Formats: sequence, structure tokens, C-alpha cells
Amino acid sequence: MKNIYLIFLIACVSCHSNKEDYRARLNLEGVWQFSLDPLNIGMEQQWFNNNLNDVVKLPGTTDTNQKGIHNKDTTTMHLNRVYTYEGIAWYRKKVVVPKNFNNKHIQLFLERTKASKIWIDSNFVGESKLLQSAQTFNVSNYLSPGEHYITIQINNDLKQTPYGNVHIYSDDTQTNWNGIIGDIYLEASPKTYISNLQVYPHVDEDKFDVELEIENPLNYSTFNIELVVEKTYKGKTTKLKSHKSTIDYKSKIKLVYVFDEKPDLWDEYEQPLYQLKAIISNEKTKDAKMVGFGMQKFETKGTQFAINGRTTFLRGKHEAAVFPLTGYTPMNIDDWLRVFKISKSYGINHYRFHTYCPPEAAFTAADQEGIYIQAELPFWGGLESDTITQELKKEGLAMLKAYANHPSFVMFSPGNEIWGGHDKVEKIMLAFKKSDSRPLYTMGSNNNIGYMPPTDYTDFFVGARIPINGNTIQGHTRLTHAFADANDGGILNTRQPSTEINFDDAVSQLNIPVISHEIGQYQIYPNYKEIHKYTGVLRAWNLEVFKNRLKNSGMQEMDSLFQKASGAWSALCYKAEMEAALRTKGLAGFQLLDLQDFPGQGTALVGVLDAFMDSKHVVTPKDWKQSCNDLVILPEFPKYCYVNKENFQAKIKVANYSNTTISHPLHWELRKQDGTMIQQGHFSSLKIVSGLNDVGSINIRLTSISEAGKLTLYTYIVNTKYSNSHPIWVYPEKTTIQIPDDILVTEDLSNNIRNKLNQGAKVLLFPKTEDVKSTSLPGHFPPEFWNYGMFKTISEYVNKPVSPGTLGLLMDPEHKLFNSFPTDFHTNWQWFSIIKASNSLRLDITSKDYKPIVQVIDNLERNHKLGLIFEFKVGKGKLMVCMSQLNKILDKPEALQLYQSIINYMNSEDFKPNFTLTSEELEELL
Repeated sequence: MKNIYLIFLIACVSCHSNKEDYRARLNLEGVWQFSLDPLNIGMEQQWFNNNLNDVVKLPGTTDTNQKGIHNKDTTTMHLNRVYTYEGIAWYRKKVVVPKNFNNKHIQLFLERTKASKIWIDSNFVGESKLLQSAQTFNVSNYLSPGEHYITIQINNDLKQTPYGNVHIYSDDTQTNWNGIIGDIYLEASPKTYISNLQVYPHVDEDKFDVELEIENPLNYSTFNIELVVEKTYKGKTTKLKSHKSTIDYKSKIKLVYVFDEKPDLWDEYEQPLYQLKAIISNEKTKDAKMVGFGMQKFETKGTQFAINGRTTFLRGKHEAAVFPLTGYTPMNIDDWLRVFKISKSYGINHYRFHTYCPPEAAFTAADQEGIYIQAELPFWGGLESDTITQELKKEGLAMLKAYANHPSFVMFSPGNEIWGGHDKVEKIMLAFKKSDSRPLYTMGSNNNIGYMPPTDYTDFFVGARIPINGNTIQGHTRLTHAFADANDGGILNTRQPSTEINFDDAVSQLNIPVISHEIGQYQIYPNYKEIHKYTGVLRAWNLEVFKNRLKNSGMQEMDSLFQKASGAWSALCYKAEMEAALRTKGLAGFQLLDLQDFPGQGTALVGVLDAFMDSKHVVTPKDWKQSCNDLVILPEFPKYCYVNKENFQAKIKVANYSNTTISHPLHWELRKQDGTMIQQGHFSSLKIVSGLNDVGSINIRLTSISEAGKLTLYTYIVNTKYSNSHPIWVYPEKTTIQIPDDILVTEDLSNNIRNKLNQGAKVLLFPKTEDVKSTSLPGHFPPEFWNYGMFKTISEYVNKPVSPGTLGLLMDPEHKLFNSFPTDFHTNWQWFSIIKASNSLRLDITSKDYKPIVQVIDNLERNHKLGLIFEFKVGKGKLMVCMSQLNKILDKPEALQLYQSIINYMNSEDFKPNFTLTSEELEELL
């Protein structure tokens, strides 16, 4: 009886499946004939009529199939392709069209490729230059049941699509591959079929509109239409009521579906997803098409964004198609889910796709994970050509048709840093807005590097500065810029560090949402063990070049330490960036550059994750989320360094962009490094609502601190996941330095000082800047912006100062010199005035075993051994060199304390330099 029941059940399922299957597909994946055509002779010789001389597997690329020119270029501009090819390639496959394709509409579907031309047998079918949406071709008139040949010519010559150095095909990231990736198939449908199905949610009215386009070559006059809706939420799929109607034919049919109950709404927290199947039929034909969608309303709300009526803050990540194993963007959902899950573990809720649009799989994964997507046209430059304008218009309309049903697709940009042709950009963007009202639109990301005012059609503004006062820090929307773009690199390198910095002035000048563009860009030194991970189509030959440079400098064992120190410092700078954004009144969000490395444009290793989205272990997701979360506690205090006669005063604010009003107490503690409590307290009876909240203030006397120490202010909301921590440094009050008689302090090594040094004196040298200008680098506080080589070239081109290019400090906190000056092994905020008053000396002539007490980490291109504080034995004497002119900034308590700590060390038995310099070496060095 069980077997009979099972057979009956299977039969019913099969019948149901056949009954609902109105279309048939023929998968074209697998082996294809192949030939490169670098001389462009294939058309003349009619290669579409002949067998080709090689084979490849599709989906795939010339790179994945190891076709093309075996690359020997070891450029350091980006990762290196093992095989390169730019030009025409031919792909040919024999197919057997099944009988059920007879008398059908047949479409060839290529999910993602480059400029293409299509032949069926000897018949030319058509061509397309779409890069970011599927290329589809009507092949109904060329295919009948039986054997046929499909020939596809793919041309990845950039002259076909001259859109700039865009990430849809740039070798900086995705590579300019040739091939076809994603789904490749023939689909047969009835001759009268649904060609387009779009859903327009109206969450305020518990309904959605449906736009249905029908191709009707047989001129049927009426259709029965059924809208079948399912909801999938928390692993459960529910079938909702169907909507049925009979209508007279129109090429575009508009229908309304009203929910019986309030629909579940989609956002970053909850991802209820709906599926609509539209079925058209009459007595002679039947077809169906399915699309997924979500019920959401993403809109502007003053100068911020709202999702379903609730103000949200975009914590965004830049996405540039960095996928080194394949050299192209993933085409499957699982790979994108991995990427988005990692990003969400770091608090990210938004992705900006830089000059490219991801494939269907990315939108589907973002729908499932709750990621707000900004997609872009593949354009970067000045839009002067009418031809290019029209091609980009086709790209944009195809993107909207293909992806705008996804609830994650909320924002649309025409490209990156567009510097001209704004009238042409406006025309196509207005066409997009007229065509589809679902996403919000902007005029470009950081147009004219932020100096271009928003136009009337612009829903939101993305910029590193605003046009008003953009050439000053009052107009900046991020802490750091290149020296070529801002005086001395902007706020972080020029203003005393504090937690009070914000971008209120800039944001208040515009009345639409402002997103801070590409914040961060703090370079981290690489750990060259990463090189072995590059086993795919891209190899890290650029990193191997840099590794050899480090080896030639005698510091080949230092890469991991450099990464730890520069990475820890970079993470603190990112923390400052994100918190400055979150404490800005009315700011709509930020877009990081980046959570992960960007291995192009000169090799910009700016991520706390590597190119594979694997952690560098310089900061944990938990610590990162202190400053990148839907709720962030923001203590505000004016400085990081205090003397013990002062009070530590701070205002406590909370940026709450969660979906909850918080009423739990907020607790705070000030502790020493050993955990000793200095003082604690709490704020109760709170109501932390959406937006920026003033919670209260704290005032702590520091008189109990008798020794120099690093203290940490811990803040957390009781019984929640939200916490934060901020360091301060407290020093005993002093006004002068007590210098023992046997220590000579000098600014130059005169003959008299040299003689005393050779005879056994202890000398502390503070070299004057002008004396070491040719052998040192100026002090630079944040890690180098993006990468040194690229912006050095740009600065020189525009006649601006070149950044010093360094990445921060490396030291041993346990060294006896720091007994009275607590420090981490990396740069922290107490070093600002010390670094800014410094020049780091090139110590390249010293032996490879020599390490300065405080080393300045150079960038991976130069690899100088740079010293900030270092010691030598000279003759019978002992020389301490401090490249920061502490003696001239004694109004800074941290400088005074470091000065005293150096003196204390020199006055102790621990001052025993291990390395000797001859008089000649000393002369060469200083």
C-alpha cells in the first residue's frame, strides 16, 4: 500500500510539474570549440561556418581556460594575469534542438560577457555590447529541431566600450577577461510570451503594482492573467491568495495586487522575500514568468535615508570586483552570501559597487542578507561622446529591467568621479528616473572630486567634500585625503586628535542626503605569506617584487611585524573615521575604502581584510563593530593627553540607527591598563531613540594618577551587545626636565660634542630639521593614503607637496626607554604632537640586525629603514638620537613625558647601546 501511495504521489508531482512548466531550456554549458583571432580575420574567413582549432569550457574565460599570451609582466600596479588577451575570440558549439522547441519563441541567453556577435549556422543573428546585464537574442527564425551550430564572437578590446578605467573590466581588479560567465542557455517559450515583469511595492497601502509586457505576434485580443504570490520568511514558504483577471491585450499591462493582511517588510534586519508568478493564458496559449521582490520603501528623509519609515544610516563598503582566483565577479549566490556575511560581521549594511553592477546572484544574496546596494554604470571620466552616452543609456535601462525588482537595489549612480559631460549624464539619469522610480538616483560618486554641486534630479550626494568650502577642512566629509587633494592630507594629519571632530558644517550646507565617499584608504603593510594564496588566474607577482625590495633593504623578516603595527594603527584611524561620521548631525552614511584590500592602482593594501576577504588579524569584528554598528556609543572629549591636575570631561552621545528604542542603563568605567578601576557610573531612565542622542556627561578628577599611564574609558549599554572603548593618557604635572650633569643635550654634533662622545659622554641629540632634510622624511601621522606611488605621481603632476608616505610606528612597549612613557607597539593618539614635530632618519647604512627603538614603517615601495628614536655606541660614548624635537614642544604633556622618559633611561644602567658606529659612519648618517 505504501508503494502504491508513493507512485501516486510521484505521478501527481510530475503532472503538476509538467503542467506548470511553460518554458523549456537547453543548457549550453560545457565544451565549446574555440579560437583566438588577434588579426581579426575570422569574419573574412567565415569562421562561423567552420570548426575551430581549439576547445574551452564555458562558462569561463580565456584566463580560466589558459588561453592567450603567457604573461611575463611583473608590474606592481596590480595583480598579474597568468594569461592575457585583448581582442576577438570565437566560440562555437554544435547543439541538438529538441522537438519541443518547434514553433516556439527561442531566446539565446548569455548572462555576462563582453561585446558579442552571434551566428546560427551561417546566419548572422545580431550583436550586443551590454556588459552588466544578460545579452539575449531572438533566434526563433534560425533554429528548428535538429542539429545546428551556434557561433559567438566575443571582443574584449576596450575600444568597443571606452568607458574609462572601470571595475567591470579593469585589470586593477576584475581583469579585462574574454569569455562568457554565468548561465548560458536556449529558452523556448510560446510565441506569445511575457517579455518583462516588474513589481512596484507600495508598503503604505499594503499593495504592489505589476507591470507586465507581452509579446503578441499572433495578435490575440484577450488574456486571462493570474498573479500567484508566495512569501518565504524565516525558512517557511507560504502561498498567498491569487489575483485573477481577464483583460484586453495591451503591450504593457498594469495590475494591482492588494494583500489581505499587512505584508512583512524587508530591511537589513528582516528579509521576507516574495515571489510573483504571472500566468497569461487563453484558449490557444499559456505562458508564465516569475520574479522575486520584497516589500520595502527606501526613501530620503531630510538629509538622511529611511527604510519603511525608519531613519537608517548607511555603513557602506566599496566593492571593486576583487576576486583573485577567477578574475571575475562570482556568478553564484553562495559566494556572494559568504562575502556579505563577512561584511555584516563587521557591521556593514550597504555596498557601493564602484563603476560596475553585480550579477543577479549578488542581488539575490543581498536580498537574503539585508544589504542596501548602490549599483553604478561602468563609467569613470568625462562623458563627451554621444555614442558612449547612448551605450550607457542602454546599459542603465537593461540594469533596471534585470535587477530593480530586488529589494536590495536601492541606489543608482552613473559612475565614479565624473568630471565632464554633466549635461549628458543628466539626460540619461532623467530617462532612468522616468523609466523606473524604485531606486534613488545620484549624479555620480564624487563628481569633480566633490566640487560639483548636486543637480535638481539628484536624490542624494556622494562626495569626499561638498562644493561649498570644499578646499578647506570645513567642507570635508572624511578625515583624510591625498596630499594632492587637500592641504597636508586633511583633518587627521593637521588637527589635534579628539573625539569631537564631525562634519556638521559640510552636511548643513546641503538639503539632501550626503554620503561620505571612500573614507579611510589607510595603507597596511603586507604580510608576504599571503602570496601563496594566489593560485588562480591572478598571481601576486607585484607582492613578490615588493617582498624582494624588503629583502634587499635587509628587513625581510619584518613584514609580519610591520603589518601588525601598521594594521593596528590603521584600524584606529578607521575607527576615528567612522565615529566622526556617526556623530555628524544629519549625515546619511559613509562608504569605506575599504574593509578589504584593493590590489590595483599601484597596490593599495588598505583593508583589515585581504583580497580574499580573510582577516589580517589586526582587529577583531567585535572591536570593529564598536564603531560600525546600528548603535554606537560616542564619548566626546577634546583631547587624548592630560596631566593629573586636570579633570577628564566627556559628553556621552549615542547614534542609534537600530530598529529599537533603547531604555537600558548606559554604564561607563575608567580603568588603568591593569584593570584597576579609577571611577565608574551609569545613566539610567534613558530613552535612546532613532538618531543622535545626548545621554549625559562625565567629569573625573585625575589627581589620583601619580604615574604616567594609559587609561581606558569603557562604555556599554547593559544587557545589550553595544559597547565602546577609548584610550586617554595621563601624565604627572611637570614644567621642566631634570637633566643630569653627565648627559649632554644638543641639536647638532659639533666637533666639541663629538670629542666628548668619543671620550665616553652620554649625548642626547635632537637634530634640527634643516640639518637632516636630505636624509630624512617629515613626520606623517596617519598611515599613507591609498598608496604612495600613485599619489606621488599625481602630486608632482599638479605641483602639490608629496606625502611623506609612511605607515606609522613600530616599537617594543617593554623597552626600558618607555618605563615612564606607556605606549603600545604601534602608533596611538598620544604620538600626534611628537610625530608632527619629527623627521624620521634613513638608517639604511646600518647592519640588517640593527633596529631602532622607535621605527617608522616605510611604505612597501621604498622600504627605507627609518628611525624616530635610536641609540648607538660611538667611541667610548653612548649616543641617543630623538628625531622629534621634543625640546621645542614642551607645552605638550606627552612630549614632556617622553623627553623625561628618555632622560631616565639614559641615566640608568639599561642604557647600553649594542651597535657601534664609527666616526665616518656617524658622519654619513647625520
